[in-house]
Amino acid sequence: MTLSQAIEAYIVHKRSLGMCFRSDAVRLRAFVNSVGDGDMRRVRPQAVRRYLDGKGPVTSFWFSKYHSLTAFYRYAVARHYVRNSPLPRSRPQLPEKFQAYIYTNDDMRKLIDAADSRHRYVWLLTPDTVRTLLLLLYGTGLRISEALRLNIGDFDRDSGVFTIRETKFFKSRFVPIGPDLRRLLEAYIDRQWPPAHRAETTPLLGTVSYERILRQTAELVFKRLREEAGIHRSSEARYQPRLHDFRHTFAVVRLVTWYRAGKNVQRLLPHLTTYLGHGRIQDTAHYLTMTTELLQEASLCFERYARPEVPHA
Repeated sequence: MTLSQAIEAYIVHKRSLGMCFRSDAVRLRAFVNSVGDGDMRRVRPQAVRRYLDGKGPVTSFWFSKYHSLTAFYRYAVARHYVRNSPLPRSRPQLPEKFQAYIYTNDDMRKLIDAADSRHRYVWLLTPDTVRTLLLLLYGTGLRISEALRLNIGDFDRDSGVFTIRETKFFKSRFVPIGPDLRRLLEAYIDRQWPPAHRAETTPLLGTVSYERILRQTAELVFKRLREEAGIHRSSEARYQPRLHDFRHTFAVVRLVTWYRAGKNVQRLLPHLTTYLGHGRIQDTAHYLTMTTELLQEASLCFERYARPEVPHA
């Protein structure tokens, strides 16, 4: 059996189990391109190592590729496509743990100001569209892929509820939004989409040529916008702020807000998990970066519990 045949069979198998399997499929197909297609029994450890190491320093992506290949070769060995896995037995040291960037209110003001200062014909996206995308991500915690796949028909103006269709693991969910974001989106739709360009399947967010926004376009626009706004980590940092960090920011801000309102955060956490489209609270915990602000609120909450006789401001 050729390597590509085995990998395609593996992808079909995983998706038959209800898994979306997009990222793993991309990595495995890249593996075929790297080592070459042919009899999979002839894949050599040196070729595998070249694919894993790439050309740059070791990052978490090395381990993502390694885990994808490990699962694939476990499948292949079990079906007797190969006798042994050609993956290396030794692995490099894990890189420093990634920390998401949590956007502050000041960061958001700088990003919005930078978007509004752009000439509408400089980019594929108008300042209005960029501003709306940022506020949508900040106000809902949607994945960037979910936001860009939204159609006008997915937004119920009467109730202010989004229908997020078949996202990760083919799950759908309802996402209610607040009145301010609801009014902003209604006004954006009326400005962006003249009646002649508007239908239920029309993208919620569109380019200047009335087309759906590609993810790479959104990422590139945001990179330029972030640089203009002067929002960055230290020069030594490997990762700079990303669009996906708005999802982390939403989760942290929601917890801080609940703490300040004196809510029972433990009881409300499952609601946040459902809102974000996660199946387990552990998945949501990945987004809860311990910021100074969150730590202070959590500490104050514990102090109120431990010392109820002491008045707290």
